[in-house]
Amino acid sequence: MNFVVDIGNSNTVIGLYRNDILVKRWRIATDKNQTVDDITSKIHSLMVFSKIEIDDIGCCVIGSVVPPLNHVWERFSIEFLDKKPIFIRHTLNSGIELKVTNPYEVGADRIANAAAAARFFTEGSFIIDSGTAITLDIITPAKEYIGGAIMPGIMISMEAMSQRTAKLPRFELDRPGHAIGKTTLEGLQSGVFFGFVGMVDRVIEESLREINFKPKIIATGGLAGAITTASKYINEFDRDLTLKGLNIIAGFNREKK
Repeated sequence: MNFVVDIGNSNTVIGLYRNDILVKRWRIATDKNQTVDDITSKIHSLMVFSKIEIDDIGCCVIGSVVPPLNHVWERFSIEFLDKKPIFIRHTLNSGIELKVTNPYEVGADRIANAAAAARFFTEGSFIIDSGTAITLDIITPAKEYIGGAIMPGIMISMEAMSQRTAKLPRFELDRPGHAIGKTTLEGLQSGVFFGFVGMVDRVIEESLREINFKPKIIATGGLAGAITTASKYINEFDRDLTLKGLNIIAGFNREKK
């Protein structure tokens, strides 16, 4: 099985793939103070509970946007899984061509998303990934990654409002039943929800003007499911798109460890 790890700023998602089948999916909080022992303890418990043996693991692929944790996860992979991990970098074979000014700037999660999109959506695609930030990535029918956009994330915007304003409360993001809020909470939910949907749709709209193909538009990431329900442009939601991309990249590079 391929052991794939998507280390984000807020959460780390781990997938176990047998060929193209996602056997297990685990989500843990990202903690920049984690030690190797912390990670080992968590993963060992999850593997025991799921009846997964270390010998079942054939490859470890890590996509990280949190550089301080790279060494810790590398040691975990070597010491616990007995596998030298493959880290997603712009120089790695991912099945796509990074046609941007500075390929080394492209995050591991965006490369993984692009690899999955190139495999599954041959007509070209837009990927909306809603995490700590919201990103738009564009992949052409020729499997070229040509760039995109980066927007502020929903959760950090909500937290900023709560922290920086004396009278605005913390709140759960739910799709409001109407745009005109009758209370402070309803106003917050309406403004954040419809505001972010509008922002994403406008960026998609402007990007569509600059390409010459009709893309499939897919959303992934923590709160992308909610955005998908209201967007004029997003065709579908795929929670595991990043993990799928990591698994695809594992296939390209497994024999090159």
